Amino acid sequence: MSKRFNTNAVARRPNAELDFSVSLNPLGTPVQIVRAVKVAAADFSDYPDPSCSAVVEALASREDVAAEQIVVTAGATDAFMRIASALRPHKALLCTPCFDGYERAIRQVHTRIVHHSLVAREDFSVTERILDYIEPDIDMVFLCSPNNPTGRVVPRELLCKVLRAAARWGTWVVVDESFIEFTREHSAASLLDRHPQLIVVKSFTASYAMAGLRVGWCLCGASDVADRIRDAGMPWAVSAPAQAAALAALDVPGYLDLTRDYVDAEREKMQQALRKAGMLVVPSDANFVLFQGPASLYEDLLENGVRVCPCGDYRGLDATWFRVSIRTSEDNARFIKALGQTAI
Repeated sequence: MSKRFNTNAVARRPNAELDFSVSLNPLGTPVQIVRAVKVAAADFSDYPDPSCSAVVEALASREDVAAEQIVVTAGATDAFMRIASALRPHKALLCTPCFDGYERAIRQVHTRIVHHSLVAREDFSVTERILDYIEPDIDMVFLCSPNNPTGRVVPRELLCKVLRAAARWGTWVVVDESFIEFTREHSAASLLDRHPQLIVVKSFTASYAMAGLRVGWCLCGASDVADRIRDAGMPWAVSAPAQAAALAALDVPGYLDLTRDYVDAEREKMQQALRKAGMLVVPSDANFVLFQGPASLYEDLLENGVRVCPCGDYRGLDATWFRVSIRTSEDNARFIKALGQTAI
């Protein structure tokens, strides 16, 4: 692993608690981003560019879309809030379990919600059954690929079917790709030119380990939709440090390729260890793994110095489900050791 991305250089107490509940890039924040934020400090007395023009131009080049179709936001959650405020859906479809930020956003505008429950026996995959839920009164569909907390991607062919079904009724389709960079899947952004009702949301938070800087972006199939989403946000919502960090992130060579290789290898180790320990594991495409075990496992692991994410609050899951992130090889080995020390 390149020293530029080596998070193991951070000193830790031998028995310090390791937090596997937060799913960020295990390689850590690239040093180029840290340096860019330090350099930008000289201009912190100035207001940030409210249009994030430099970031938009860089993203337009990377995503191969027009700058007018891009909205830079203060993270993905800000994007969902803006989408809800700008488009005000009357009735929305969610595939559960999923990130609760979608529901929080649309409840702010009093949207009625229809829940399509994914099932464990199918590894919580989105299947063609979703097409039965896309009816004339559904005016927004939320999909997450890979899904949080299940780690499952939405197959490209199925996504195209969803978009065609949605187009019949003028239904918006919002695809959350906050964790897409950890996979080898193609982004839905390549479908924007054929589907004006499509909105793709991405974020630097997880992929570049930039949770504290809050910067993400929307890619819209139509520029007038982007205008509405842009206008729904507060002025100067994306800070100068965040904009500097985003520009630096887009210019770090090889980081995401190295990330995917690293996460693929470490995730396989983690999944094998969980299965060996008797857990029911949902095959993941992301930088985290959903699994089922004894309800007491959270406390048992905590006593052994590691924290996982309990998923009992997710609709469709109960207290026997947990999500564990992929961290560094050394940290993951400590998790596996703690797992072996718990009473199963």
